[in-house]
Amino acid sequence: MRLETSLSKDSFEAGISDKLTSADLSKFRELLSEIKKSARKVVVIDLANLDWIDSAGLGMLILAKELAKKDNLELVLRSPKGHVKSLLELGRFEKIFTIEDYPRVSPISNRKIE
Repeated sequence: MRLETSLSKDSFEAGISDKLTSADLSKFRELLSEIKKSARKVVVIDLANLDWIDSAGLGMLILAKELAKKDNLELVLRSPKGHVKSLLELGRFEKIFTIEDYPRVSPISNRKIE
């Protein structure tokens, strides 16, 4: 798992890329700790560059949702693609998550990031 985080006035954004598997649990728990410390009420997990997720990775997303619910945070999954999107659809994750399906846009240039 590769991870990039950023803060804005209102939100915490985490971009997860490559793979999200059982091997990433420790790093994902660190991410959850960062989210909690940020004191932001909106959390966006950007999946646009995530190529692979296994059942443990799906479980980690559910863990994030449980944390969000406990702390009254809004959690959004953004731009899942390919295999990841298929598994989220198969698991009917749209029933428990807000899933935004649009490309990332650079806030500076307002151009799509490829």
